[in-house]
Amino acid sequence: MEINLLNHYMYKLYYPFKFCFSNVTAFLFTLPAVTVVALSTTQKSALFLGILFVIDFATGIGASWVEFKKAAPLVPASGKRYLIQSSKLRLSVVKFVFYGLWILVWWCVENVFVIKQIPSGHISTENLTLTTYAIAILCIIEIYSIFFENVKRMGFDIIQKIKIISRSGWGLYKTIKNSEDETN
Repeated sequence: MEINLLNHYMYKLYYPFKFCFSNVTAFLFTLPAVTVVALSTTQKSALFLGILFVIDFATGIGASWVEFKKAAPLVPASGKRYLIQSSKLRLSVVKFVFYGLWILVWWCVENVFVIKQIPSGHISTENLTLTTYAIAILCIIEIYSIFFENVKRMGFDIIQKIKIISRSGWGLYKTIKNSEDETN
């Protein structure tokens, strides 16, 4: 009986793995989903921070490319312009090292003072650790850098777009409100 039950569940696992390994596209899209399920909350947040860091780096290069294309050409005698500058790459490395040290410091504080998990209330269904909160702060910094610095340098100002949409929405609200007042 137990062998049949085990075979039954093993057979159910056969189909997802068969789909995962059926072609390259399915493998590339389902394998990360399978591995992320097995990670802890801190590992998932660190993975999310790494993804945000890569996106920030890519949007930073995109913003530099836009600025490079918009800049007037230099006089040949004055020197060359470069799309990617070593000073900006150095700052990216410094930021990466700082992020690693920030996470390490909070992990050490968590282990030295034996702080297990903090109830997260309405933020998450899981209890979070100090390290997860520290990574969340870094994720907020990266999201700000992506959307409000790099994307703005690329020519799309999100704050300005939100202001325009809210002004037009407020104008529409006032128009509807005034038309209701006039009919009454």
